[in-house]
Amino acid sequence: MTNLFKKKQTRIKEEFTIGDFNFLIDYENSNVKIDGNKIVDLTIKADENVFDSLCENNNFEFGYGLYPPEFYAREIELGGKNQIIINEKNQYNYETALYFMEHNNVEINLRIHGNWILVTGWTYVNGKKYPIVIKMKK
Repeated sequence: MTNLFKKKQTRIKEEFTIGDFNFLIDYENSNVKIDGNKIVDLTIKADENVFDSLCENNNFEFGYGLYPPEFYAREIELGGKNQIIINEKNQYNYETALYFMEHNNVEINLRIHGNWILVTGWTYVNGKKYPIVIKMKK
């Protein structure tokens, strides 16, 4: 008998997405230092070649940018569940932001799951709110 309700396995795909644009990840220039349940330094840089390619399109919303986006989080304890929610109530307690033409606040769920770093939530670029998703292998 086939189980119709069996949960389908989903594969996590790497991405660095702001709004509708996937900038991919520049592993060579990104920095991941995690000690147990503590993020010492997590600096994830978007791929400059992908950013430059997107800038060639006249419809690219961030075409005025001089360099690709960079997400960072430093000195953050994740606790036993390897996860933390950072929002407007506690964002000033943590060193975390999206650096994209300026330091932009983030409201995120930051989680370590197996060999993956997962960031989902919202950011602001030039005062406009955008969804942000980062999925990166450690």
